[in-house]
Formats: sequence, structure tokens, C-alpha cells
Amino acid sequence: MAKTAMGTGEDNRLKILDAAAAIIADKGVDRASLSEIAKASGLSKGTLYYYYASKNDLIFDIADRHMADLTTALFDMIEENRATTMQILLTAFFSTLLASEARGRLHLYLVREAISGGHKGLKERFRVTYARWFTMVDDAYEKMGKSKENIEAKAGFLVAVADGFILQTLLEADRPCVEQIVSLTLRAIGD
Repeated sequence: MAKTAMGTGEDNRLKILDAAAAIIADKGVDRASLSEIAKASGLSKGTLYYYYASKNDLIFDIADRHMADLTTALFDMIEENRATTMQILLTAFFSTLLASEARGRLHLYLVREAISGGHKGLKERFRVTYARWFTMVDDAYEKMGKSKENIEAKAGFLVAVADGFILQTLLEADRPCVEQIVSLTLRAIGD
């Protein structure tokens, strides 16, 4: 990628994505301006527009990065915990997922936008990511030698539980500790 006075093109894109994700997680998309994002990233508005002609283009890249980060973290957990129990894997999963409020806010915003149809294509991106997560659950069961009976339902349940606890965390609702979440989840999926 071309080198600019401010760094490589990829460096600039990452600066923009980092600044935009933080501002959007804090203020929401509607109140986040491209001018504010450019300032926070340390780049000019012209440079930001070079990479992102519109806020929607930026949102799509944030969504892709967000989903890729979550998916990568989950795949890494499975690889690192290959010979462990489902309880340890789920504890690591829920702990990681619920640890970042900013990531949770962004996730919730993107889910809302996907559902409302505010950004065409975002719903499809979630479908693709959820399909990867379902496959990942299937792979985890296989690696652990677990029964794959009702695996599609189990995968869907685990993703729904994760989304639900992200929502509860953001709403600061009372929720059980991670160990209780894991225990109940294991009972619900029969493991």
C-alpha cells in the first residue's frame, strides 16, 4: 500500500476505524460526524474521505472488523482449549464477550441497524458471521468428542444467549455471574 506523509494507507485506515468505532460506540452513528472522526484519528477530512466516501462505507468496514475480531477471538479460544471441557471454553467465551462495553455497544448498534434495514447489506453480514459461529460450535463439539445431536439448535441457543447477555450488560441489568451463566447454559444444551 502507498506510503503517505501520515503513514501507510493501511495505517490510516486503521486509525480511522479505531477512532470511528470509539466515537460511534460512545455517541451512536447518528451523532458521530465524519469531521469528528477525522479529528480523533489525527487525519484531515480530505484523507478520511479518500478512504471513506460516506458514513455508510465506514460503518460497513467497522461491522466487518467487529465481526472479524469477534470471530477470530472465538476461533482462537477453541484452538487454545482444544482438549478442555465445554465449561472452560464457555467461561472463556462469556468472559471475553462481556468484558468490552465499547464492543458490546457497537455490536448492539449494528444489530439494531441490521434489523431496521437502515444499512443495506448489514443483515447479510450478520447472517454470514452467525453461520461461521454455528460452524465453530459444530467444530468445537467434534474436537471435544461431544455428541452432535441437535447441534444446530445448540449453536443457535449459544449465540442467542451471547447476544442476550451483551444486551443485559449494556443495560446494566442484574445478571448472574459468568460461572452461573455457564452452568445454566450447559444444563440447557445438555452438556
